[in-house]
Amino acid sequence: MEYFQDNLPLEGIKVLETAQGVSGPYAGKLLASLGAQVVKVELPEGDWSRHIPPFLAESNHKESSALYLYNNTGKKSVVLDWRTAEGLQKLIDLSTSSDVLIEDWDSSERKSLRIDQETFRADNPRLVEISITPFGLSGPYNEYKSTPIIQLALGGVLNLIGNPGQEPLMLPGHQPDYLTGINASNAVQIALWDRDFFGNAGSFLELTMLETLANVHQAPLDMDGGIRQRSGHRQSPLSSNGFPPGVCTVAAKDGYITFGGGSPGIWEQLCLMLGRLDLFEDENFSNVFENPESGPIVDRVMESWMASKTRAEVFEEASSIWMLPVSPVKNINEVLDDQQYAARKAFQTVFHPEAGEASYPSPTFIADGKKMHISRAPLIGEHTKEYV
Repeated sequence: MEYFQDNLPLEGIKVLETAQGVSGPYAGKLLASLGAQVVKVELPEGDWSRHIPPFLAESNHKESSALYLYNNTGKKSVVLDWRTAEGLQKLIDLSTSSDVLIEDWDSSERKSLRIDQETFRADNPRLVEISITPFGLSGPYNEYKSTPIIQLALGGVLNLIGNPGQEPLMLPGHQPDYLTGINASNAVQIALWDRDFFGNAGSFLELTMLETLANVHQAPLDMDGGIRQRSGHRQSPLSSNGFPPGVCTVAAKDGYITFGGGSPGIWEQLCLMLGRLDLFEDENFSNVFENPESGPIVDRVMESWMASKTRAEVFEEASSIWMLPVSPVKNINEVLDDQQYAARKAFQTVFHPEAGEASYPSPTFIADGKKMHISRAPLIGEHTKEYV
């Protein structure tokens, strides 16, 4: 598979990014991967994600944070202290020749900076400015601070993770931030299309992590009035109708296997594979949430069938012979070695002058048989003289 980095759809679009951390920078990263010129404006101390481990180099941690390196590929870096009057004016000057501004100042920060929705658009009405915050610029929480785990708790997601009757389990990573970054990238592209195709002015866009999570709850399936609960190693029911047992994670010889599905057809195929069609024919096993005792029984049948099989053997047989949705539970090293990822060129090796070589996920789509090339994240202030 070839890589390409020319004739991309956003070539010629200039993006100014002051956002820090994950959501805003990830949106900028996606726009850069589509050909936009993204100039990341950092405070003198740098984006706060530069100081978050793990670090890929023993020294110079500011240039080797894996979190920073991943979320800032393909960008340029300018150092500018917009907290000062002079620095803010220079930032405004930079925005006059930009198409997009990605920022994450909440209401209290905007008051401190003395900026409003017209500050950057007064001299550049074609500018698309997107504000990415946890709660937005209005409402009772608009000045509250937050983190990904707080968003998951407030958004109702954390309530579904863990065992029934016990405390919810934490979910590692920055899932709310990445989902918000994807939405932000899409919102910016729609606003640019509206501006350029219809000849309208630019826009001031607001995007929140909280409302992003509100859209991942499969709300139509919750409109029956039921409240989904934690269900441990089983998938939470999508509605009060529930589904048969077997949609769960259970042990094989060398680790865990997750089975998906939940439709009667998949349940029948699972029972055929296990040699237990009697379970499918027994109405007591049609809904594990109406008959909780059926779950442990099926768990034991599945684990007995897999006791002498490796995860790879179960995966191959269940997938290729019985056409069941199933997967080994993999760690990240196993993901990097997975043959499907390799066949799709899902990772690229990128060299950074301070952090060295590392594998980065490729952009998620293939265009005419080609993947887009990834270029490294910038050193702090690497391009300041070019722009300021």
